[in-house]
This record gives sequence, C-alpha cells and structure tokens, in this order.
Amino acid sequence: MFSPRTVGFAAKELRQCTLGRTPTQLQSLPPMGYLDLGTVPYLQALHIQTRFNQLRIANLANPSNQTDRQPKLTDTLFLLQHPPVYTNGLRNRGKLPPSEIQRLRSLGSEYAETGRGGEITFHGPGQLVLYPSVFLRNHHLGVKCYVEGLENTVVDACMRLGVKAQPWEGFPGVWVGGRKVAGRKVAARKVAAVGSGVKRYVTLHGLALNCSTDMRWFQHIVPCGLEGKEAVSLEQILARRVEVQEMVPHILSSFSCVFNCDLLPLHELSPATHQTIVGLVDESKKAINM
Repeated sequence: MFSPRTVGFAAKELRQCTLGRTPTQLQSLPPMGYLDLGTVPYLQALHIQTRFNQLRIANLANPSNQTDRQPKLTDTLFLLQHPPVYTNGLRNRGKLPPSEIQRLRSLGSEYAETGRGGEITFHGPGQLVLYPSVFLRNHHLGVKCYVEGLENTVVDACMRLGVKAQPWEGFPGVWVGGRKVAGRKVAARKVAAVGSGVKRYVTLHGLALNCSTDMRWFQHIVPCGLEGKEAVSLEQILARRVEVQEMVPHILSSFSCVFNCDLLPLHELSPATHQTIVGLVDESKKAINM
C-alpha cells in the first residue's frame, strides 16, 4: 500500500523534532560546517567524499594524534550539482548489462556505481545535492533516524515554498501528491532521492532535490527501481523557475532545525577542515585525470 508515513513535526515545531534523542543529548550537539563545491563531476565528488571519510575515520580513531599536520576534522555538509550522470546503488550494483550502460552513456550522461543504498537514479544540472559527512555518535543518531532526518529536511524545505511533500512508508525518498485534491486522486511523484552510506559511524552520500532539473532524463530509467512511479521537480510543481541557489538557504535552515544543530560556513567553523577539503578537490582532479 502506498500510504504516507507520519512526519513528527510541523514547521513551527521543528525544534521539537528530536529524532529519538533525549533533551540532555540535544543540549550538547556540536555545530557543523557547510561548503558549496559548485558543479562537480560525480566520480570526482565520490573521490572527495571517500577520502574525507577515510581521513575522518582515522582522525576519530586516534584523537591523541591530532596535530597541525593531522588536525581535527569536523562534520561537513557538501552542497553541489553534478553534470548529467546515472548512478546505481547497492541494491542493483553490477546487475546492468553492458549494453544498457552503453545506452545510458549514449544519451550524453556518465554512468557510475556507488556504495549508497537504493537503485538507479539520475543526477544533473538543476538538482540540489547535499552530501553530509556526519559522525553519528556525536549527534546520538542511529542510521534509521539519520535517514528520516534527511527526509524531514526535504519535507520542511519544500514547505517553505508552499509545497506539501512527505516520505512514504516502503518507498525511499520524498514525494508529493498521492492524495485527493478537490475529490480527485493526485498521483504520487518523487521530488527528492535519499540514499546514504555509513562507515564507522561516519556518513556518506545524502539527498538530491529536483529544483529545475530537466526531468526528461528520468524517462530513460525506472527511478530507484519503482515501476509506475514518476519523478517531479519543484519547477514543475510551482510552474515557475526554481534555481538551486534559491533552495540552498532553505535546505540548510531545514537541516539545522531538524538535526537541532548550528550550521556555519566551513572556513569559519574549521579552517583546517576547509583546507583539507581544498586539498582533496585538487587530489580528486588528478585521480580521475581531469
């Protein structure tokens, strides 16, 4: 059954969205930094995420070794867009025949297999991508609550534009429609994909919100393996242009409220972490021969 899951907050009550944490735990949550990477090819962004994850795990495992050469690395939200790319998650990785991969590439996109949850989806211009690197233990979060927090972040960001969106039980991501309007059933359509990975309590991947995405790209796949379910953009819903940069402050504010933590520009919160990522950006270009 395609039925909505109850989201435990309204916009004015977001600070009450605990994600299962106690009042004492909520009082001690550390701030996070955010960094806009601009438009980054998927494999380059994957390299940055993977290497940052490795550095954070090593950093957390040996806190006594933190020095100027190996500084403490903080929780970071990566904001970016991708050139056209189809990505396949763990559930369907390795299952596409070479002919299908070639077909997708012939459309003018890249194809990549990755370690996030879920199946195939599309990323491209006009889509706001958020990849949080969060040490879950510091925020008293389990994986399930963390993923629900990502979904709730999208729900609230959409609400700020007057768009009613919601998660759906048994169907990953965030959806609009799927209810009666003026006595007529409106089909559910997916406005955001959510897929995460976790290694040693440090998160990778995240969410992708369709702002002004060219939705024709989705017509060449079964998004997330959901037969008969369509994707939609905020631009289509609102019948006006919705730029990615318009949604950035909304998604950051919503993330801050849902996860109950302060967000600061990364270069202000942790210059050392910012400099580490700058180095990883340069490293990633060489790694994928840019």
